[in-house]
Amino acid sequence: MFEKIKSDFKGIAWLLIVVGVVVNGAGALAMSKTGLPLYLDSIGTVFVAVVAGPWAGALTGLLTNLILGVVSPGYAPYWSVPLLIGLVTGFLANAGWFKHWLKVFALGLIIAALAAVMSSLIAGIVFGNFTFNLAYFLVEEPVDKVATAFIVFIVLQFLPKQWIALFPRRENMD
Repeated sequence: MFEKIKSDFKGIAWLLIVVGVVVNGAGALAMSKTGLPLYLDSIGTVFVAVVAGPWAGALTGLLTNLILGVVSPGYAPYWSVPLLIGLVTGFLANAGWFKHWLKVFALGLIIAALAAVMSSLIAGIVFGNFTFNLAYFLVEEPVDKVATAFIVFIVLQFLPKQWIALFPRRENMD
């Protein structure tokens, strides 16, 4: 197991993690300017988790939140949410969940549920704000995470085969 994790962090994986963090930050910034009820701050995390494995995806999510937490301290307490998104996405991609659109849809719903529950628990524990917002649970998170998963799925469909051949977990896209 440790050998597989170690092999996921060779060469290009580190570049992918940096690009993933930038994409996450750009998505978060773009969505904060539009006022839409989307976040799109996990596209890089999901992409890296699929092409480089769960641990690289988890690191991408964690680094994004830590960096965004410096700029906007409200992000910092939520560091475990993108870490979990990276892990779950990577493990499901390893199990073949990124090879068919229906499984991609289901993956989006799974990470939406995890993100919504974790975020709500953190808000309650850290900020004392235990509220249940039905629109957040049933609309905002599912739309955001399903859109995120499909954006990554579509991007991967159009990447040149030569690029895909460089990815540590290229078998997740076949």
